Amino acid sequence: MHSQSIPESIREDEFAIDVINGEKVLITLPTILGGRGSEWEGSPIFGRHYLMALLQRGMEHDVLQPADIQRLLSRCPAQS
Repeated sequence: MHSQSIPESIREDEFAIDVINGEKVLITLPTILGGRGSEWEGSPIFGRHYLMALLQRGMEHDVLQPADIQRLLSRCPAQS
């Protein structure tokens, strides 16, 4: 049994920004957990659109900086 649907976006009321141990963090709702009885039960599930939305929210609220994304991209294998 799989999760009924994988969220593709993060609405304004589905996240919070806080500081934990001196680091700014983005906190999301646990709406993307694997469904009961599935092999991924209780595990976070991130689709492409949700990951993009998470990056966007992180950048909008200064959790991430453009330089962080550039560093990540420089570590990824080249795509053809």
